[in-house]
Formats: sequence, C-alpha cells, structure tokens
Amino acid sequence: MKPASRVIAKALPQSGGTYRAQFALPGLIPEYVRNPDGTVFETESQVTAREAACVALVGLLESRVVDTRRAGGYRRMSAANLGSVLAEIDITPTYFAELIGVPQARIIKWLDGEQDIPHYVWPFTELLKASDQNFKIAEKIAKDAQEEGA
Repeated sequence: MKPASRVIAKALPQSGGTYRAQFALPGLIPEYVRNPDGTVFETESQVTAREAACVALVGLLESRVVDTRRAGGYRRMSAANLGSVLAEIDITPTYFAELIGVPQARIIKWLDGEQDIPHYVWPFTELLKASDQNFKIAEKIAKDAQEEGA
C-alpha cells in the first residue's frame, strides 16, 4: 500500500455488511483501527467505524514521537567548527544569517552552543568554502529572495 496523499479517517465497507475504520496522515501508510488484542476493529455501523477512525487520527496527531537519533542520524557541526569556518571564509554571523535566511540571533545561539546547528549548515558552509562561484551563487539567491520579499 502506498502512503496517503491526504488525511484519511473513513469507514471502509467489508463483505458481510461490516465496516473497518481506516486512518492516516499525509506521507504515512493508511492503517486500520485495532482492538486491544491486536485484531482489526470491525463494526456493523458506518458511523461508529468513522468515529473510531477519527479518534485514532486524533491520537496520531497528539502523539509526540521524538527522534532520539543524533541529529536525525547525522553528526552535527560543532559551534567551534562553525566559528572557524565563518572566519575562514571571512563572513560575519550577520551576513551568514542573511545568506541562509535565518535571524542573526539564531546564528549567535549556534555559535554559543545554545542551540544545535542543523545538518544543512555543514554542507552549505563546505560549498561556500569550495569556491568563490558557490559563494556568489548563494549571495545572488539570497539577494533575489530578499527583493521578492520586500
């Protein structure tokens, strides 16, 4: 079964006049509501099946799954490394913030170690270090984006 492209909370008719409750969020594989013993929930009422799907969907929305992997599976750039890269490419935290489209305060929090540095910063800084052409491309993109937003 493929992932849902939209929110799903519905009653699916089954042979024998019963209904199964199905639910999903976009990007997730649709699931049937299950009984406490793990069997698929089935009822003779379409309304009851839809209600069960809605309750399961709310439960899914309220669940807080925390990704305990380090940086979503990536090793993060350290604050010291970011500081040395900014010095190496001779750029201020303020200008770096403009290039990547975040508030300057966020860059300062990264440099102070107050917030984790997102993974994308590492490859972005490596691209800036790699060539002046990459730096010019980043500047043009940032400038064009700022002009559109003005």
